Amino acid sequence: MAVIASYTAIYFGTRVFSLSGGSRRFWLGMGALCLGSGIWSMHFVGMSAYTMPMHMHMTFSATLTLLSWIPAVLASALALYVITLSKVSLKTIASSALIMGAGIFAMHYGGMYAMQMHPGIEYNTLLVILSGVIAVVASGAALVICRKVRDVPPQYALLTKVVAALVMGAAICGMHYTGMAAATYPEGATSHPDNLLRGDWMGVPTAIAASILLLLAIYSAYTDFRAMERARQEERTRNEAARQTAFYDSITGLANRSFLEAKVLEKLTVTTADTTPAPFMLVYFELTDYRELWQRYGEPYAQALTQYVVAELQAQLPTAELIARYSGNSYMAILPSNNRQMIQTLLQRVSRRFSATVTINGQPTICNWGFGYSEYPASGTNSRNLIRAAQRIRKLSMEAGGELQLELM
Repeated sequence: MAVIASYTAIYFGTRVFSLSGGSRRFWLGMGALCLGSGIWSMHFVGMSAYTMPMHMHMTFSATLTLLSWIPAVLASALALYVITLSKVSLKTIASSALIMGAGIFAMHYGGMYAMQMHPGIEYNTLLVILSGVIAVVASGAALVICRKVRDVPPQYALLTKVVAALVMGAAICGMHYTGMAAATYPEGATSHPDNLLRGDWMGVPTAIAASILLLLAIYSAYTDFRAMERARQEERTRNEAARQTAFYDSITGLANRSFLEAKVLEKLTVTTADTTPAPFMLVYFELTDYRELWQRYGEPYAQALTQYVVAELQAQLPTAELIARYSGNSYMAILPSNNRQMIQTLLQRVSRRFSATVTINGQPTICNWGFGYSEYPASGTNSRNLIRAAQRIRKLSMEAGGELQLELM
């Protein structure tokens, strides 16, 4: 019983940590109820294993027995609350262990008092103090163990929980049997005649009921936490889908304008050893007759043309940090350099690649391209200025008759 109760505490402690609001309070209450009931029932199972001296009969007051259950539940509630805190100090652990140990101590000796012996049970003071020390130390160890278990890698989680439950269970039993060793029953002592609970049978049904409660609680918590995890996973999926919609082009899968602008801003805020952003270049490509081709040949043709252009740009710009679809007919690439000679060589390679006619959806295609570029920091020091500078150079080259005529291959 002590081990099952301890495992329940560890299980709830690691699970409740990720909850908040009403769910957190509910499972904290359930955990306290289960753990407290487990510790309490272990006491009476242990009492059933005890043989009274001089053929005395073991009976318990029903009222006092139930009252002895309350400190165990309160101590368990405190333990679970401390376990689920994000950060705790050594002082908090120590004070919580003291209060929790006092609750277990009160449960044990309250349960013993429920026997209503006359003359009363005599106790060895040293052993009573020792049992209290064991209760406090065991409580402190339980708090530390439960907080550490949640940081264990998943592949070792079950084994660690079982070992921790065995250690905690042994400590709880140690406190109980130390307290029992401290007790001496005077000769001729008898229980109160009004006691309704018999000790020789009380342990078994108590243990069975508590075990069923603990197992049902663990199963309910498991299914509930699984449902919450599924809900969180669905939310993550929805968020990722929303992010995909917000930052990626649905047709090509490329980053869109929003992502490009965010990426440029990010590069401007990332500093190098000399505390200035690294130089880079934006290259702007515009398929100038895209709309005309779309209207002439239709949507399927336009999509096929777009996919082909994207594939070629990705193949010809292997050093690009990012290629984005800036609009329906334009693309922008971030290149990790401001070397104009390198850009000129790159554009010449793209021009040669697109220098022959290609068939798209059965239509021979020759496309007109315009391009521009901007460089950081010469062209601007913010994302808007850099993008506008690249578009402005493209416009100037078009006005000067410098439009590139590139054929798709």
